[in-house]
Amino acid sequence: MPVFNYTARNRSGQQQTSTIESSSRSAAIRSLKESGLLVLKINQVQEKKPKAERNFSFNPLDYRSPRSFDIEHEFHQIAVMLRSGISLLEALEMTSKYSRIGVRKMWRTISNRIQQGSSFTEALSEHKIFTEFTIQMVKVGEETGSLHTTMDQAANELASSRKIKKKVTSAMKYPAFVMLFAIGIAILMLVKIVPQIKNLLRIMGKPMPPLTKALIDTSDWIMENGPDILMVTGVVIVIFLVLYHWSPTRWWLDYIGLSIPVMGRIMQLNGTVIFGRSAGMMIKSGVPVVDTLEIVERLHKNTYLGSRVKYAKNKVLQGSSLSDPLAEKITYMPLMLRMMKVGESSGTLDGILEEMTEFHEEELNRAIDALVGMIAPAITVLVGGMVGFVYGAFLVAMFTAAGGSPQ
Repeated sequence: MPVFNYTARNRSGQQQTSTIESSSRSAAIRSLKESGLLVLKINQVQEKKPKAERNFSFNPLDYRSPRSFDIEHEFHQIAVMLRSGISLLEALEMTSKYSRIGVRKMWRTISNRIQQGSSFTEALSEHKIFTEFTIQMVKVGEETGSLHTTMDQAANELASSRKIKKKVTSAMKYPAFVMLFAIGIAILMLVKIVPQIKNLLRIMGKPMPPLTKALIDTSDWIMENGPDILMVTGVVIVIFLVLYHWSPTRWWLDYIGLSIPVMGRIMQLNGTVIFGRSAGMMIKSGVPVVDTLEIVERLHKNTYLGSRVKYAKNKVLQGSSLSDPLAEKITYMPLMLRMMKVGESSGTLDGILEEMTEFHEEELNRAIDALVGMIAPAITVLVGGMVGFVYGAFLVAMFTAAGGSPQ
C-alpha cells in the first residue's frame, strides 16, 4: 500500500508531520480529516527500487571460491542479524546478496537446502570450506537456541587460526626470498663468471690462488654433477611426500616432529591451542566430552596428536579421567594437562581450557617470533658466507692476474 508524507494542523492549531498508509492520495486526505486534522501538505513517498545485484566485477579476486576469511566475516554478520531478530533465512538471503560473487552461490545453495527441509548444520556440511569444528558449533547453536553465540565463537576460532598461519607465512617470506636470491646469484657466478676467471688465469699463465682453486673446483663439481643432484633431490622430495601421505609413516613423522628442537615446541603449542580452544568451547556449549574428543581428533593435522586424543576418548569411555591418558605420553603442554586435572576435580574444565588456550596462544606467538629471530641471522650468515667466498675468490684471482702474489 502506498505511503504518504503529510503536514497537518490539529484542532489546537499545532502543526505535525508524519506518514500514513492509504490506497490513494484522496483517501489519505479523507482519513486525516476524519481524525480532526487539517491537511496542509501531502505527498506520496517514492519507494526506492532495490539496487540491482552486482553480478560482474573488474576485480578477478571477487570470483575466487570461498575462503576462511569469507566464512568468519559472514558468520559474524549472520550472528548480528540473528541477534537483531532477523530470521535465519532472511539473514542468509542478505548475506548472499551482499557477499562477493564467488561466495554468493554457496549461501544461496545453503538457503535453498534449508527451505527444502534440511537443518542449517546439514546444509553447511555439504561444503568442504566449513570445518568439523564449525559445523559442530552450529549444531550446538541450533539445538540450544543460541545460534548467534556459537556462530560468533566459530568465527573467532577461524580468525585465530588464520592469523597464526598468516603470521608464520609472512615471517618466512623474507628469509626464503633472501635465500633463493643468494642461491641464484651463487649459481650464476659459478656457472658464468668462474669459468671466465679460470680461462683468464690460464691464458696469462698465472698460478691459481688456493681460494680461487677451491671455488673453481666447486664450480666444476656442480657443473659435472648438477643434473644428478637435481634428480636425486627430486626423487627424495617425491619419496618424502609419498611417505608423508601414507598413514603409518605419517604417524611416525608427526611423532618425530614433536621432538625436533624449537619446531617441535611450536607444533606442541599449536596442538595445545587447538585442543584447548575447541574442547573448551564445545564443553561450555554442552557438547558431551566423548563427542568433543571425536571432533578434536579430526581437527588435528598432526596424526600422532589425533591418535592420542582417540586413545583418551576410549579411556574416558572406560571410566578414566580426561587428563590422565593425555599425560601418559608426549601430547600437549604439561601446564595445561595439570590444570585440566584441577578443572576436572572442581567441575570448571571448560573455564580452565579457555584460560590455558589464551596463555598458550601467547606462548605460541612468542615461540614463532623466536624462531623467526633465529632464522633471519642464520640465513644472513649463510648468505654472507656464500657471497663472501665467491667474491673473495674473484678478487684474489684479479689481484693475481694483475701481478700480485697468489699467497
